[in-house]
Amino acid sequence: RDFEIVQLKGSTSSSVFLIQCFQGSKPQRFILRVIDNQKWLVEEPDLVAHEAAALEEAQKAGLRAPRLVACSSEDVGFGAPVVLMSFIEGNIQIRPSDFQGWLDGLAGELSLVHQHKANTFGWCYSSWVDRTALLPPKWTAVPHVWERAIDLALNTAPDVHSVFIHRDYHPTNVLWQKGAVSGVVDWPSACRGPAGVDVAHCRINLAKMFGLSAADQFLDAYIEVADGFEYDPYWDVDSLLDVCIPQPTFYPPWQEFGLDTITSEVLKQRVDVYLESVMMRL
Repeated sequence: RDFEIVQLKGSTSSSVFLIQCFQGSKPQRFILRVIDNQKWLVEEPDLVAHEAAALEEAQKAGLRAPRLVACSSEDVGFGAPVVLMSFIEGNIQIRPSDFQGWLDGLAGELSLVHQHKANTFGWCYSSWVDRTALLPPKWTAVPHVWERAIDLALNTAPDVHSVFIHRDYHPTNVLWQKGAVSGVVDWPSACRGPAGVDVAHCRINLAKMFGLSAADQFLDAYIEVADGFEYDPYWDVDSLLDVCIPQPTFYPPWQEFGLDTITSEVLKQRVDVYLESVMMRL
């Protein structure tokens, strides 16, 4: 046979496949995203154009990201719109032997994304939090802290300059090879927005996965390498409200890539501790 298609693990919002073409001595490899999540497509009908533009913007910025090969918003035989992109060597690591080095790598790669201004990029940040019905969750042990956080979220967002942001930056979207980051994947939400949005999204993921200290170590590592970055707890609150209401959940790909299951109670405790820490930074 001339090619094979293998579905990859770890994708939750669409189906992702490795395509290997066996022509010549060395197989050519590509990644195909089939956007078969109808709910997502209804919410964002321009998904194909968005990801294609994001990949081209990342290439323009010289980032370690897949290169756009082809795309179609029509059904070309897969039953849904598709984006075909280059393959990046590397693996997802969420159980690193050098934890601080791993956090430094995550922070350093994110700072490179944010160095790009993307002034003409056509998609801009907007919050994913539904502000119409925000209430402290029933499970929290610190409802008064949540009330303060919600008050903060309902205030006007800080006025900060926009840069190119990934918008879904977390450990299972980063590839590693020989102890260094080899690529960042999953770009369909990329936009122009505050750098703090990406930092906060990664921090809440780290807080759920490993606890408060991992989130704080990541922030310290990012601040050290990102010139001119000014931390604002507002973005941490916004990201936490997005990810943890109605309750924090265990992200299935974590287990696929080696993280032991975390109970609902532990997740809730970690989120409460994290939120208290964020609010103390105000």
